[in-house]
Amino acid sequence: MNNELQKVFAELDPRVDPILLLKAVEQNSATIVITDPTGTIIYVNKKFIEITGYSRDEALGQNPRILKGQDGLTDYAEMWSTLIAGKQWRGDFHNKRKNGDFVWERAVISPILDQNGEITHYLAVKDDISEQKAIELQLEKSVAESVQMASTLELLNAELKSTQSQMLQREKMASVGQLAAGVAHEINNPIGFISSNLRSLSKYIEKLSGYVGLLEEKVKSSSPELWQAIKPERQKRKIDFLLEDCGDLLTESLDGAERVGKIVQNLKTFSRVDQAGVQLANINECLESTISIVWNEIKYKAKLEKELLELPNTYCNPQELSQVFTNILINASQAISDDGVIQVSSWSSDENVFVTIKDNGSGIADSDKEKIFEPFFTTKAVGEGTGLGMSISYEIIKKHGGEIEIDSTLGLGTAFSITLPIKHTEQSE
Repeated sequence: MNNELQKVFAELDPRVDPILLLKAVEQNSATIVITDPTGTIIYVNKKFIEITGYSRDEALGQNPRILKGQDGLTDYAEMWSTLIAGKQWRGDFHNKRKNGDFVWERAVISPILDQNGEITHYLAVKDDISEQKAIELQLEKSVAESVQMASTLELLNAELKSTQSQMLQREKMASVGQLAAGVAHEINNPIGFISSNLRSLSKYIEKLSGYVGLLEEKVKSSSPELWQAIKPERQKRKIDFLLEDCGDLLTESLDGAERVGKIVQNLKTFSRVDQAGVQLANINECLESTISIVWNEIKYKAKLEKELLELPNTYCNPQELSQVFTNILINASQAISDDGVIQVSSWSSDENVFVTIKDNGSGIADSDKEKIFEPFFTTKAVGEGTGLGMSISYEIIKKHGGEIEIDSTLGLGTAFSITLPIKHTEQSE
């Protein structure tokens, strides 16, 4: 027993056998280390030698720092401030054995005080928790992997829902497209001969009206008595009203037939019956030509602001894109009551061309925004819209490999954002 340790045992109750106490400490299943106030080791038990690999002679006179392993795992400053204050400290060490292997130890370090309350030594009692730590680390790893897997599954689930939604949308559009093609085909022929017959009938009515007028003039001049005899019958049958109203009825009928013809043309476009050619074009030129076409619709209701930055040429179908821009610009004009503003912007990145058409019109309700690209859905009054314009626009942009999005607030206005990929070589659909 060394002198330092003898001093520690000398302060014990004389009734306690120091040899018995030493044997209890020596044979303890926990690692026991006693240091002087400066931290110099004055005693280690048998378990310390077994755990660390250091002999007693190698350990005595050393500082416990010989066991120090990975930095940052133990707050040594907090430990020493606790011990110097005369308080017990508890914590874990990731110590290093003599052979370089690491060992986790859970320690309780207590100051040993003399009769005056001064610190004379420090007692460290440590248990090997390496196996427990390994289980904890494995559990943490498993939890982290589970969290990562859950995150991945959530992401995959979101992608699956998105893909499913896109597939359903495309299937719906394809089904409606087939239906539209059939309807367009069935309507196209009868509306053609109806329009032709109405135009012929209009000419016939015009000739008959002229002939009736000529006969009346002849009767008036050659036989006033006969004219006076047939005049009441003429008024009774409202011949003047009939001749005038026939012209109005024919004009309205021709307008209606023309409207049906436009619907048929839209149905054809929607169902891709008529395919326009893909060519190298500048989308700014499509915008400019479209604006010139629809300018008469815009100029009396809104001010047009353009910010068209330089764009690279790309393979696209300019006729179809012009149709998209026409639909959006006319809708913007119709959403404005008076003195509005329509802003048209374009710019590009390395891979895409971007077009935004924004108005400060009436806007679209949240409940309608999700349906705005559905076929036959319209926010206009009955008879004012076919509900095909935006669904056709959606299909055209998708066919070009692009995206079209809507941002609208009721009462504030609407913005359509279009993204189109830049294609340097001609690609089939």
